[in-house]
Amino acid sequence: MDKKYQVFVSSTFEDLKEERERVIETLLNKNCIPVGMEYFPAADDEQMTIIRQLIDECDYYVLILGGRYGSIEPKTQKSYTQLEYEYALERGIPISAFYIKDKGNLLNNKTEKNNPEKLEAFEKLVTKDRMCKSWSNADDLAGKVSLSLDYQTRHHPRIGWVKADKVASDEANNSIIKLKEENQKLKEQINFLCSASPAGSECYMQGNDLFDIHYTIPINPFNDDGERFYTVQKTWNEIFLSVCMILLKPITEKHILEHLERALFAEEYASINENDFQTILIQLMALKLIKTDTVKSEYAGVYTYWVLSQYGRAEMVRLKAIKRI
Repeated sequence: MDKKYQVFVSSTFEDLKEERERVIETLLNKNCIPVGMEYFPAADDEQMTIIRQLIDECDYYVLILGGRYGSIEPKTQKSYTQLEYEYALERGIPISAFYIKDKGNLLNNKTEKNNPEKLEAFEKLVTKDRMCKSWSNADDLAGKVSLSLDYQTRHHPRIGWVKADKVASDEANNSIIKLKEENQKLKEQINFLCSASPAGSECYMQGNDLFDIHYTIPINPFNDDGERFYTVQKTWNEIFLSVCMILLKPITEKHILEHLERALFAEEYASINENDFQTILIQLMALKLIKTDTVKSEYAGVYTYWVLSQYGRAEMVRLKAIKRI
Protein backbone atom coordinates (compact mmCIF):
# COMPACT_ATOMS: atom_id res chain seq x y z
CA MET A 1 0.00 0.00 0.00
CA ASP A 2 1.37 3.45 -1.00
CA LYS A 3 1.98 5.23 2.31
CA LYS A 4 2.97 8.85 2.88
CA TYR A 5 4.55 10.24 6.03
CA GLN A 6 3.66 13.67 7.39
CA VAL A 7 6.74 15.60 8.55
CA PHE A 8 6.68 18.75 10.67
CA VAL A 9 9.48 21.16 9.72
CA SER A 10 10.38 23.43 12.62
CA SER A 11 12.71 26.42 12.44
CA THR A 12 12.83 30.17 12.49
CA PHE A 13 11.36 31.51 9.29
CA GLU A 14 12.74 34.72 7.80
CA ASP A 15 16.42 33.78 8.14
CA LEU A 16 15.98 30.19 6.85
CA LYS A 17 13.59 30.61 3.91
CA GLU A 18 15.99 29.13 1.38
CA GLU A 19 16.89 26.21 3.63
CA ARG A 20 13.23 25.45 4.41
CA GLU A 21 12.35 25.52 0.71
CA ARG A 22 15.09 22.99 -0.10
CA VAL A 23 14.06 20.73 2.79
CA ILE A 24 10.38 20.88 1.82
CA GLU A 25 11.27 20.15 -1.82
CA THR A 26 13.29 17.12 -0.64
CA LEU A 27 10.39 15.86 1.47
CA LEU A 28 7.97 16.19 -1.44
CA ASN A 29 10.37 14.24 -3.66
CA LYS A 30 10.40 11.50 -1.01
CA ASN A 31 6.60 11.30 -1.23
CA CYS A 32 6.20 12.91 2.20
CA ILE A 33 3.75 15.57 3.36
CA PRO A 34 5.70 18.54 4.77
CA VAL A 35 3.98 20.67 7.41
CA GLY A 36 5.15 24.03 8.78
CA MET A 37 3.98 27.28 10.31
CA GLU A 38 4.62 29.53 7.30
CA TYR A 39 1.04 30.69 7.20
CA PHE A 40 0.56 31.54 10.87
CA PRO A 41 1.66 34.93 12.27
CA ALA A 42 3.84 34.79 15.37
CA ALA A 43 1.50 37.10 17.30
CA ASP A 44 -1.53 34.83 16.91
CA ASP A 45 -2.77 33.90 20.40
CA GLU A 46 -4.04 30.55 19.10
CA GLN A 47 -0.80 29.64 17.35
CA MET A 48 0.41 27.06 19.90
CA THR A 49 -2.98 25.33 19.89
CA ILE A 50 -2.75 24.95 16.11
CA ILE A 51 0.89 23.89 16.34
CA ARG A 52 0.10 21.13 18.82
CA GLN A 53 -2.72 19.83 16.65
CA LEU A 54 -0.46 19.70 13.59
CA ILE A 55 2.39 18.01 15.47
CA ASP A 56 -0.03 15.41 16.85
CA GLU A 57 -0.96 14.50 13.27
CA CYS A 58 2.65 14.22 12.09
CA ASP A 59 4.77 11.06 11.90
CA TYR A 60 8.19 12.72 12.15
CA TYR A 61 9.63 16.04 13.33
CA VAL A 62 12.55 17.91 11.72
CA LEU A 63 14.24 20.72 13.65
CA ILE A 64 16.55 23.19 11.86
CA LEU A 65 18.66 25.49 14.02
CA GLY A 66 20.25 28.51 12.40
CA GLY A 67 21.61 31.73 13.86
CA ARG A 68 18.41 33.12 15.36
CA TYR A 69 16.32 32.08 18.36
CA GLY A 70 13.00 33.18 16.89
CA SER A 71 9.78 34.87 17.94
CA ILE A 72 8.98 34.70 21.65
CA GLU A 73 5.73 33.28 23.00
CA PRO A 74 4.55 35.82 25.61
CA LYS A 75 3.44 33.44 28.36
CA THR A 76 6.49 31.15 28.49
CA GLN A 77 9.10 33.59 27.15
CA LYS A 78 10.38 30.78 24.96
CA SER A 79 10.57 30.82 21.18
CA TYR A 80 7.86 29.09 19.21
CA THR A 81 10.55 26.87 17.69
CA GLN A 82 11.63 25.69 21.16
CA LEU A 83 8.01 25.13 22.22
CA GLU A 84 7.42 23.07 19.08
CA TYR A 85 10.49 20.95 19.83
CA GLU A 86 9.52 20.41 23.47
CA TYR A 87 5.98 19.37 22.49
CA ALA A 88 7.22 16.89 19.84
CA LEU A 89 9.60 15.47 22.46
CA GLU A 90 6.76 15.18 24.97
CA ARG A 91 4.56 13.36 22.42
CA GLY A 92 7.28 10.85 21.58
CA ILE A 93 7.49 11.79 17.90
CA PRO A 94 10.81 10.76 16.28
CA ILE A 95 12.99 13.86 15.99
CA SER A 96 15.78 14.70 13.53
CA ALA A 97 17.71 17.83 14.54
CA PHE A 98 20.23 19.87 12.53
CA TYR A 99 22.33 22.86 13.64
CA ILE A 100 24.36 25.38 11.65
CA LYS A 101 28.03 24.39 11.48
CA ASP A 102 29.59 27.88 11.61
CA LYS A 103 27.51 30.84 12.74
CA GLY A 104 30.43 33.16 11.97
CA ASN A 105 29.73 32.84 8.26
CA LEU A 106 26.12 34.00 8.60
CA LEU A 107 25.02 37.41 7.40
CA ASN A 108 24.32 40.00 10.07
CA ASN A 109 20.53 39.80 9.59
CA LYS A 110 20.61 36.05 10.20
CA THR A 111 22.19 36.15 13.65
CA GLU A 112 20.57 36.58 17.04
CA LYS A 113 20.73 40.06 18.53
CA ASN A 114 18.20 40.02 21.36
CA ASN A 115 18.43 36.55 22.95
CA PRO A 116 21.81 34.97 22.21
CA GLU A 117 21.89 33.25 25.62
CA LYS A 118 18.48 31.65 24.98
CA LEU A 119 19.63 30.39 21.59
CA GLU A 120 22.76 28.88 23.15
CA ALA A 121 20.73 27.23 25.92
CA PHE A 122 18.27 25.82 23.35
CA GLU A 123 21.11 24.37 21.26
CA LYS A 124 22.58 22.70 24.34
CA LEU A 125 19.16 21.27 25.20
CA VAL A 126 18.76 19.80 21.70
CA THR A 127 22.28 18.38 21.36
CA LYS A 128 22.57 17.10 24.93
CA ASP A 129 20.78 13.76 24.69
CA ARG A 130 20.46 13.10 20.96
CA MET A 131 22.54 12.77 17.84
CA CYS A 132 22.39 15.98 15.80
CA LYS A 133 23.87 16.71 12.40
CA SER A 134 25.55 19.97 11.43
CA TRP A 135 24.81 21.67 8.13
CA SER A 136 26.70 24.28 6.11
CA ASN A 137 24.31 25.28 3.30
CA ALA A 138 20.83 24.56 1.94
CA ASP A 139 21.89 21.65 -0.28
CA ASP A 140 23.94 20.07 2.50
CA LEU A 141 21.00 20.37 4.88
CA ALA A 142 18.51 18.87 2.39
CA GLY A 143 20.75 15.86 1.77
CA LYS A 144 21.18 15.17 5.48
CA VAL A 145 17.44 15.52 6.11
CA SER A 146 16.80 12.92 3.38
CA LEU A 147 19.27 10.43 4.89
CA SER A 148 17.95 11.02 8.39
CA LEU A 149 14.36 10.41 7.29
CA ASP A 150 15.38 7.15 5.60
CA TYR A 151 16.90 6.04 8.91
CA GLN A 152 13.83 7.10 10.90
CA THR A 153 11.36 5.26 8.66
CA ARG A 154 13.44 2.07 8.85
CA HIS A 155 14.13 2.09 12.58
CA HIS A 156 11.12 4.00 13.87
CA PRO A 157 8.22 3.10 11.54
CA ARG A 158 5.05 5.14 11.97
CA ILE A 159 1.42 4.79 10.90
CA GLY A 160 1.64 7.21 7.98
CA TRP A 161 -1.17 8.24 5.64
CA VAL A 162 -2.92 6.46 2.76
CA LYS A 163 -5.71 7.48 0.42
CA ALA A 164 -9.17 6.91 1.83
CA ASP A 165 -10.18 4.72 -1.11
CA LYS A 166 -7.24 2.38 -0.43
CA VAL A 167 -8.38 1.26 3.03
CA ALA A 168 -11.66 -0.04 4.31
CA SER A 169 -13.60 2.17 6.67
CA ASP A 170 -13.89 1.26 10.35
CA GLU A 171 -17.53 0.40 9.75
CA ALA A 172 -16.62 -1.94 6.90
CA ASN A 173 -13.85 -3.55 8.96
CA ASN A 174 -16.22 -4.12 11.87
CA SER A 175 -18.78 -5.67 9.50
CA ILE A 176 -16.14 -8.00 8.06
CA ILE A 177 -15.03 -9.07 11.54
CA LYS A 178 -18.64 -9.69 12.56
CA LEU A 179 -19.32 -11.74 9.42
CA LYS A 180 -16.18 -13.81 10.04
CA GLU A 181 -17.29 -14.52 13.59
CA GLU A 182 -20.78 -15.53 12.42
CA ASN A 183 -19.26 -17.68 9.68
CA GLN A 184 -17.06 -19.45 12.21
CA LYS A 185 -20.06 -20.11 14.46
CA LEU A 186 -22.01 -21.56 11.53
CA LYS A 187 -19.08 -23.82 10.62
CA GLU A 188 -18.93 -25.07 14.20
CA GLN A 189 -22.67 -25.73 14.17
CA ILE A 190 -22.41 -27.60 10.85
CA ASN A 191 -19.53 -29.71 12.16
CA PHE A 192 -21.51 -30.52 15.28
CA LEU A 193 -24.62 -31.46 13.31
CA CYS A 194 -22.57 -33.58 10.93
CA SER A 195 -21.01 -35.55 13.77
CA ALA A 196 -24.22 -35.93 15.81
CA SER A 197 -26.94 -38.52 15.28
CA PRO A 198 -29.79 -37.13 13.18
CA ALA A 199 -32.86 -36.08 15.14
CA GLY A 200 -35.44 -38.88 15.37
CA SER A 201 -33.01 -41.63 14.37
CA GLU A 202 -33.16 -43.23 17.83
CA CYS A 203 -36.41 -44.98 16.83
CA TYR A 204 -34.67 -46.93 14.02
CA MET A 205 -32.70 -50.17 14.25
CA GLN A 206 -29.01 -49.27 14.17
CA GLY A 207 -25.56 -49.86 15.64
CA ASN A 208 -25.33 -53.33 17.15
CA ASP A 209 -28.98 -54.18 16.50
CA LEU A 210 -29.23 -57.37 14.41
CA PHE A 211 -30.85 -57.75 11.02
CA ASP A 212 -31.71 -61.05 9.28
CA ILE A 213 -30.42 -61.11 5.73
CA HIS A 214 -31.82 -63.78 3.43
CA TYR A 215 -29.83 -65.02 0.50
CA THR A 216 -29.68 -67.89 -1.96
CA ILE A 217 -26.92 -70.00 -3.46
CA PRO A 218 -27.47 -72.06 -6.64
CA ILE A 219 -27.19 -75.84 -6.18
CA ASN A 220 -25.17 -76.01 -9.37
CA PRO A 221 -23.97 -72.66 -10.71
CA PHE A 222 -23.71 -74.11 -14.19
CA ASN A 223 -27.11 -75.81 -14.34
CA ASP A 224 -30.61 -74.72 -13.45
CA ASP A 225 -30.98 -77.21 -10.58
CA GLY A 226 -32.62 -74.82 -8.15
CA GLU A 227 -31.34 -72.84 -5.14
CA ARG A 228 -30.68 -73.28 -1.46
CA PHE A 229 -31.98 -70.63 0.94
CA TYR A 230 -29.95 -69.23 3.83
CA THR A 231 -30.20 -66.59 6.52
CA VAL A 232 -27.38 -64.71 8.22
CA GLN A 233 -27.55 -62.18 11.04
CA LYS A 234 -25.48 -59.00 10.80
CA THR A 235 -25.42 -55.87 12.92
CA TRP A 236 -26.20 -52.57 11.25
CA ASN A 237 -22.66 -51.45 12.00
CA GLU A 238 -21.32 -54.49 10.14
CA ILE A 239 -23.58 -53.82 7.19
CA PHE A 240 -22.58 -50.16 7.07
CA LEU A 241 -18.86 -50.92 7.37
CA SER A 242 -19.09 -53.42 4.52
CA VAL A 243 -20.11 -50.73 2.03
CA CYS A 244 -18.97 -47.38 3.46
CA MET A 245 -15.58 -47.31 1.69
CA ILE A 246 -17.01 -47.73 -1.80
CA LEU A 247 -19.55 -44.98 -1.05
CA LEU A 248 -16.83 -42.37 -0.61
CA LYS A 249 -17.36 -41.80 -4.34
CA PRO A 250 -20.70 -41.81 -6.17
CA ILE A 251 -21.73 -45.35 -7.05
CA THR A 252 -24.74 -47.03 -8.64
CA GLU A 253 -27.18 -49.29 -6.82
CA LYS A 254 -26.03 -52.28 -8.90
CA HIS A 255 -22.44 -51.87 -7.76
CA ILE A 256 -23.51 -51.56 -4.11
CA LEU A 257 -25.40 -54.86 -4.43
CA GLU A 258 -22.44 -56.67 -5.96
CA HIS A 259 -20.04 -55.34 -3.32
CA LEU A 260 -22.43 -56.17 -0.46
CA GLU A 261 -22.83 -59.78 -1.61
CA ARG A 262 -19.07 -60.29 -1.77
CA ALA A 263 -18.50 -58.60 1.62
CA LEU A 264 -21.27 -60.30 3.63
CA PHE A 265 -21.24 -63.86 2.31
CA ALA A 266 -18.32 -66.25 2.21
CA GLU A 267 -20.01 -68.42 -0.41
CA GLU A 268 -19.42 -67.73 -4.06
CA TYR A 269 -22.48 -66.99 -6.23
CA ALA A 270 -24.52 -65.90 -3.19
CA SER A 271 -27.42 -63.59 -4.06
CA ILE A 272 -29.07 -61.35 -1.47
CA ASN A 273 -32.83 -61.21 -1.30
CA GLU A 274 -34.04 -58.18 -3.26
CA ASN A 275 -36.41 -57.05 -0.50
CA ASP A 276 -33.64 -57.30 2.12
CA PHE A 277 -31.29 -55.31 -0.08
CA GLN A 278 -33.83 -52.53 -0.53
CA THR A 279 -34.47 -52.56 3.23
CA ILE A 280 -30.74 -52.08 3.85
CA LEU A 281 -30.61 -49.07 1.53
CA ILE A 282 -33.72 -47.53 3.07
CA GLN A 283 -32.45 -48.13 6.61
CA LEU A 284 -29.04 -46.58 5.94
CA MET A 285 -30.77 -43.63 4.31
CA ALA A 286 -33.16 -43.30 7.29
CA LEU A 287 -30.12 -43.19 9.58
CA LYS A 288 -28.72 -40.37 7.37
CA LEU A 289 -25.60 -42.44 6.65
CA ILE A 290 -26.05 -42.42 2.88
CA LYS A 291 -27.91 -40.26 0.40
CA THR A 292 -28.90 -40.22 -3.26
CA ASP A 293 -28.32 -37.68 -5.97
CA THR A 294 -28.68 -37.46 -9.71
CA VAL A 295 -26.16 -36.71 -12.41
CA LYS A 296 -26.47 -36.09 -16.12
CA SER A 297 -24.49 -38.34 -18.39
CA GLU A 298 -23.79 -37.62 -22.04
CA TYR A 299 -24.45 -41.27 -22.87
CA ALA A 300 -26.86 -42.59 -20.22
CA GLY A 301 -28.92 -39.47 -19.61
CA VAL A 302 -29.90 -38.78 -15.99
CA TYR A 303 -29.15 -41.52 -13.48
CA THR A 304 -29.29 -41.85 -9.69
CA TYR A 305 -26.22 -42.64 -7.63
CA TRP A 306 -25.53 -43.23 -3.94
CA VAL A 307 -22.84 -41.64 -1.76
CA LEU A 308 -21.95 -41.23 1.90
CA SER A 309 -23.52 -38.27 3.67
CA GLN A 310 -21.42 -35.96 5.83
CA TYR A 311 -22.72 -37.73 8.91
CA GLY A 312 -21.97 -41.06 7.22
CA ARG A 313 -18.34 -39.98 6.74
CA ALA A 314 -18.08 -38.97 10.39
CA GLU A 315 -19.61 -42.27 11.50
CA MET A 316 -17.26 -44.26 9.24
CA VAL A 317 -14.27 -42.54 10.85
CA ARG A 318 -15.63 -43.20 14.32
CA LEU A 319 -16.14 -46.91 13.62
CA LYS A 320 -13.00 -47.61 11.59
CA ALA A 321 -10.38 -45.42 13.27
CA ILE A 322 -7.96 -47.23 15.57
CA LYS A 323 -8.58 -46.24 19.17
CA ARG A 324 -5.84 -45.58 21.67
CA ILE A 325 -5.67 -48.28 24.35
